[in-house]
Amino acid sequence: MGIDARVPLLLTEAYPHGKALGTWDGGAEALGAAGIALDAPGVVITDDAGTALEGVLETVVYRGRRPTAGS
Repeated sequence: MGIDARVPLLLTEAYPHGKALGTWDGGAEALGAAGIALDAPGVVITDDAGTALEGVLETVVYRGRRPTAGS
């Protein structure tokens, strides 16, 4: 089964607007089809959805900095 032709379009529309992208389970293929580098800032590729979500949150919410107690 190939990639739905709409997926690369969605990715190329979202990524330039600063949206972080998390993928797992072969989703890197869709990023490649959209021309998005797998090591680009804001791209998180993992083996499972939970870890992808954690990576996206780290990128978006914390901007790479975990909050410390009292902040």
